[in-house]
Amino acid sequence: MPGQTEVLFVCRANQCRSPYAEAIATRLANGRPIRFHSGGLLSGGMPMPETGRRLGAALGYSFGEHRSRELDLLDLDGFDVILTAAREQAREIVGANPDLWPRVFTVKQFSRWLDDQRRPPRAIVGSWLDAVAADRDRRSLLGDDPADDVADPLGLPEPAWTAMVDELKTHLARIIDGLSPRRSDQS
Repeated sequence: MPGQTEVLFVCRANQCRSPYAEAIATRLANGRPIRFHSGGLLSGGMPMPETGRRLGAALGYSFGEHRSRELDLLDLDGFDVILTAAREQAREIVGANPDLWPRVFTVKQFSRWLDDQRRPPRAIVGSWLDAVAADRDRRSLLGDDPADDVADPLGLPEPAWTAMVDELKTHLARIIDGLSPRRSDQS
């Protein structure tokens, strides 16, 4: 849709981190011209674990109908920003489609990176990233790093899920603010 930024959240299975990121971001965006999607790198069709569904319901999110969705890594060009839960997923996406490099970050990397940038021009976030983020140090995707990776709560008790939600809320609020035009930029 013209004038709308398309953001994709990716985690390994699309059962925990990326569906939560999509739901949290959608709520935080509150009508801003940003649309969120989620997917995973593994085969799709799996429900969110019961612990995640139960916590989601308590927080006002409905994951009862959620089924994981496998992404086609060669067909992600329509997204302005691709945010992964961990460096591992970012490496896999960039390895499959190197042209996406400027648009691929972990959630945590992108929230920090945006702090150092001018807000993107309205409606051209993808093109803006292609120009300003292409020269980033590619070594930023090597290895795993808790400073960049959102911990996976799969198979863990509710406190791990709550910690994931809190971490996502903090970073996604910064991202949405950074992607939103300032009032003086809006026409």
